[in-house]
Parts: sequence; C-alpha cells; structure tokens
Amino acid sequence: MDSLPPPPPAEHAYAPGDIYPVGQREKDLCASASRTDWLYLGGLLALDVGAIWVGSSGTIKFSNSVPLRFSGPAMIGLTWGATVGGAWLALPKCSPDWVGGAPREGDVHASWPLAVALAMLAGATAPIVNGIAIGFDLPPAWSTVEREMHVVTAAVAGFGGALLPYLVPPRTWAAKLELDRIRVGADGRGGAYLRYAVTF
Repeated sequence: MDSLPPPPPAEHAYAPGDIYPVGQREKDLCASASRTDWLYLGGLLALDVGAIWVGSSGTIKFSNSVPLRFSGPAMIGLTWGATVGGAWLALPKCSPDWVGGAPREGDVHASWPLAVALAMLAGATAPIVNGIAIGFDLPPAWSTVEREMHVVTAAVAGFGGALLPYLVPPRTWAAKLELDRIRVGADGRGGAYLRYAVTF
C-alpha cells in the first residue's frame, strides 16, 4: 500500500511584529553578526602597520625607480582605506532582541551610500596618513609633479581600499548578508526585495 508523501516544510511568513530571529539558522547567523569581528579588525591594523613600515622605508623613499617610489603611497592608501571601510563592516550588525525588517511596501534602505561616504573619507584622509608616515625629509630629487602625484596616488588607493572589504567581508557582514537572503520577502507590488537592518 502506498503512503502519502510527506508534507512540504512550512515556510515562515514574516509578519511586521517578527522582531526576533526565527528558526535556529537565523539565531546562529544573528549571534555571529552580533559580535564585533576583532580578528578582522586586528588583521586590518596589522596590515596598516606593515604598509607604513614598508612604504616609509628608505629603500622605497630614496629609490631611483619612480614606480617603486609610488608603491609606498599606494600601499599605505590601500590598507588605510581597507581599515576605514572594513571597520564599519566588522561592527555588530544584528541584535538577538531586535532583527529589523522592511515594511510590506518594500525596503527603502540601501547600504551603498554609506560605503561611498566611507570611501570618500578614506580617500580624503589617506594622503594625510601617507604624509605623516613618510615624514618631512623628502628627497630633493622629487619634482613638484611627483609630490603632487603621491597625494593623488594615496587618495585613489584609499578610495579603492575602502571598497575591498566588501569583496572579503568580515564575519559580521557576511552573516548579516546571509540573514538578509533568508528574509527575502515581497513588496506590495509582488516584487522581491531584501531586508536590511542596521543596529546602533
């Protein structure tokens, strides 16, 4: 005698009042996203120290090779930008007592404006960090154009470096993105959207 197939697994319909993680998977992801990723932050700071140490060394600073001299501000700007952009991503992104969600009309929040703002901040401050790192005793052989391009190189590298942590995200941001993927819903027009929540 044939038996009936097992019933399909019940999917949770998220209501506006669902402020807690639903299911064990969401609880695990929220627990992972609710703690600062200190290992990631420590790695970024170690990269900063290494880039400043190498980029400000006399070997690079007083080199006869122009591309080698430009590698210093590029390294310092890139790691500084990664620290500025990655520090925010490594902070807690979920709370076990409050998992925010989008209204039924759809999610209106986007994370890219903050990413661009942090990249602009990193681009503006990277030349300052590079200037402090290399010091005031610049070689007289450096032309005015080269000195200006050191500032530009550090700024561009800082801007790009602030976006790198989105490619290699910390544990908190990766868990938040996975939690958002689980909480995919539909807006009032039937379209799909992702819910984003940021806790302060």
